[in-house]
Amino acid sequence: MTTQQQEYLINTVIRRTVRTTLVAATCSTVLAAGLAACGTVQQLSAAQKVSDAFGKLGDSKSFSAKLSVDATAAQIEAFGAATGDKIGADSAAALSTVSLAVSLSADKPLKDLQSPKGADGKPADPDSLLGDKALSFSYALTGKGGKSLLELRQVGGKTFAQADLAGFATLVGEDPSEVREMTADLPASVRGALAGKWVSLDAGTLQDFSKSLRGGRGAAGGKAGATPSAPPTLAPGTEENLLKSLKDVFSRDVSFEDKGKQDGKDRVTVSVPSRKLAEDLLKAFQPLAEEIPNLGKLPTAVPSDLPDRKLAMDVLLDHGALSAVTFDLAQLDEKIAPGTSLPIKIAFGQDVPAVQAPAGATEITKADLDSLFGEISGGGRGGLGGDLGGPAEPLTDAQVKELTQGGGLTEQQVRTYNKLGLGFEEIKELAVARV
Repeated sequence: MTTQQQEYLINTVIRRTVRTTLVAATCSTVLAAGLAACGTVQQLSAAQKVSDAFGKLGDSKSFSAKLSVDATAAQIEAFGAATGDKIGADSAAALSTVSLAVSLSADKPLKDLQSPKGADGKPADPDSLLGDKALSFSYALTGKGGKSLLELRQVGGKTFAQADLAGFATLVGEDPSEVREMTADLPASVRGALAGKWVSLDAGTLQDFSKSLRGGRGAAGGKAGATPSAPPTLAPGTEENLLKSLKDVFSRDVSFEDKGKQDGKDRVTVSVPSRKLAEDLLKAFQPLAEEIPNLGKLPTAVPSDLPDRKLAMDVLLDHGALSAVTFDLAQLDEKIAPGTSLPIKIAFGQDVPAVQAPAGATEITKADLDSLFGEISGGGRGGLGGDLGGPAEPLTDAQVKELTQGGGLTEQQVRTYNKLGLGFEEIKELAVARV
């Protein structure tokens, strides 16, 4: 397996892991809330435990979730062999050490935070979220021994970032010296950020740079100074009808089973018939598809390769608080024989230390961003754009419309990625990964 294939494989597994686990956790949350609202949860002690645990997440002023592969390198190699996607020993060892942690903190219970709104009472421009001072958050990707590979924080309306690009290159089997050579022409502050030093970015600076990429046009491609169109909203009653439909589906299809204690924690297994659940969800969404912005055209049937089997995940509770959610990815592939597994895990924490701004961060200026964009697009000494094969073919309006239909990316993001050198198919993969 080449180095490029190793990196692609690691990124693919991580992306699938994130999407699968978050979907499972979301299903449990909606189900628990739906059962409680219907008044039936009192008769289901296992469901009551899960409902109470998820409900408590918003009671605290801080929250954390850490996603990781809960398997040894040998288990990861065996999983790859079983699925036909061979995973080398080095890649398996790297994947077994990688984790992604998310933390949120505020000066009030998280459930009391309100979405930013404009003067007209409607949701504010998405860019304004970058300057929201009510909520602090961090994303941290770590490797072996907890070594930081990438971290992004927002504190007091300012964004902070740092990355160990050489460390990540070593993780996926590449030569760190090539990374240093590739980034030699970048602005000093950006080079520092890619070498593990903290940098900061003010929301206003990023907004100014974003406007310059659009050539002074509004978000919808209008004239300079034009007011961006308001984000689409659900028609009256649509949200309530959708939530009711989802409650009905989950209350019928999802089951809870109390499995006693595991490592001193209560263990509840949540099970769903995968194909039936997918079919029922499709039926629930179809009548409302035209009323939900950016949903796009729904398929008329679920994919034929979706396993027709029960899928299960374990929810661990520590004195009534949500401790962890685990899911075995082997359940998704019917070809895998019993005994082979690839468990993934999200560990939760409440009332964790508040996210803090790092000390000594170097501020990124608009000039730095302009210079960085020039290097990426091939404007410098060969530039990063040259290494990536030069500028991409401009997208047609039809392609932009198709890329934004699923709701994963906005038109502005699509056009910016295209300017950065990504073609239609590459942006399409990115859009699918973000849905």
